[in-house]
Amino acid sequence: MSQVTDIRTLQEIDDEAAAARGALEEVERRLQGSEDLEGARARFATAEGELAEARRDQRLLDGEIAGLNAKIAPEEKRLYDGSVRNPKELTNIQHEVELLKQQRSGLEDRLLEVLARLESAEAEHKEAQRGLVRQEARWEADRGTLGEEAKRLNAAIARADAKRLAQKAKVLPHSLSIYEDVRRRRAGIAVARVTSGNCGGCRVTIPEAVRKRAFNPDMLAQCPNCERILYVG
Repeated sequence: MSQVTDIRTLQEIDDEAAAARGALEEVERRLQGSEDLEGARARFATAEGELAEARRDQRLLDGEIAGLNAKIAPEEKRLYDGSVRNPKELTNIQHEVELLKQQRSGLEDRLLEVLARLESAEAEHKEAQRGLVRQEARWEADRGTLGEEAKRLNAAIARADAKRLAQKAKVLPHSLSIYEDVRRRRAGIAVARVTSGNCGGCRVTIPEAVRKRAFNPDMLAQCPNCERILYVG
């Protein structure tokens, strides 16, 4: 087999391995977590925080209202049970009760708002929890599939690496050195086809002398522009 053909075969093997490695990187990235799952977790965490805040606000207001009720009840009892006969003192008690009730009314209005917020927060929490359960179940199923795909790709890479090792032995050291150098500098693509007189890698027109050299399968012809190894056919 000619040197150019051997190098082309090596390029094909390297392309195969690069594709498998790229696919494996994507699989491994996906194995780190699902964007949908992370979104569901974030939504659930936010819903939990809002629900906890609403419950805390309710407890605080319930406590403040209960405290005012505890103050109002005995004062109203004094106001109406006849134990206080002094008109001025009765007026003061009545005024105090009215002030306490005004405070309680304001707190009760705030409590109604909090209860509405609590109802909404509970509904959102339930929905977020259901969404999280769905995404976790889906992720568990995907993870098994991704794990199998990772095994398959690792095996493909191992096979490609073994083929590469065997193929390298068929290429002359000097030609191999040129191939490896160009491949490193040209994003992994060291071989290009001559198409309509142009380099298939950089699209620059190939001089006639170089094109004729590319017709010889035992000689390396390189693009004057990108230095890729050229072949015809």
